[in-house]
Amino acid sequence: MTTSVGRPRSFDREEVLDAALDLFWSQGYRSATTRELESSLGLNASSIYNAFGSKEALLVEALRRYEQRITSALLEPLELSPEGLGALDAFFEDLAQWMSHNGQRGCLLVNMMGEDAGATRAISTRVDSYRARLRRAFAGALLRAAAAREISHGVVESRADLLMCQVLGLNIAARGGARPSELKRLVASVQRQVAEWRTSRLR
Repeated sequence: MTTSVGRPRSFDREEVLDAALDLFWSQGYRSATTRELESSLGLNASSIYNAFGSKEALLVEALRRYEQRITSALLEPLELSPEGLGALDAFFEDLAQWMSHNGQRGCLLVNMMGEDAGATRAISTRVDSYRARLRRAFAGALLRAAAAREISHGVVESRADLLMCQVLGLNIAARGGARPSELKRLVASVQRQVAEWRTSRLR
């Protein structure tokens, strides 16, 4: 009896993508070996490549799945909130929990900013799109804050940039192994700064 070499075995694609996402999130894309992929996904290498085409294509699909999750958990609440500074406060509260979810791993998309560094077009395009959307969400919340007279219109752009820097810094801390308690402390300092923007406007 003969066996087809490289024929993909039956599997649940969504479960496989979840496993790949977890591996890339915890291990990093370039550091994840073929053996680790096989172990995590429960598939041999030929099945993985027959199903997804390449390791990069697998990552792109995993990033798409991750982006759906983070959009629902973090971006949409920030974008759709009617509040200004209150929406930013809630965002950073949720961000601390997200970054320490299931171990200190940071944000997968932000991690890819540093790991890929624009070398892979399909990945860098998705990462750039997320980064631009996050900044727009920050600017939108700050514009709502300005409309509510919590801050002045003149500081919206500079403070949107500052918030982006703070997100990147928090991610580096999370990726570097900061404990949840430390992340909460760092996030609390960001929240205090956001609160001071309101009080300085009222003085």
